[in-house]
Amino acid sequence: MTEFEVQKSGLGGTSWTTVCRAPEQKARAIFQRQLRLYSVGRFRLLAPDGKVVAEGKALPLFSNN
Repeated sequence: MTEFEVQKSGLGGTSWTTVCRAPEQKARAIFQRQLRLYSVGRFRLLAPDGKVVAEGKALPLFSNN
């Protein structure tokens, strides 16, 4: 089974830590949830071949943006 990875990093984005490994649909859902629930940090979704599929920055919950 091929698994996607969700990774997180601090604001600098230099050191990535794997949050989960899962099939694509579940990994995409977890990636989106991480962006909504965290107020700081960067997140990315990696395909099984290691390529970055999506990347985003968490937005503060009470942001004016």
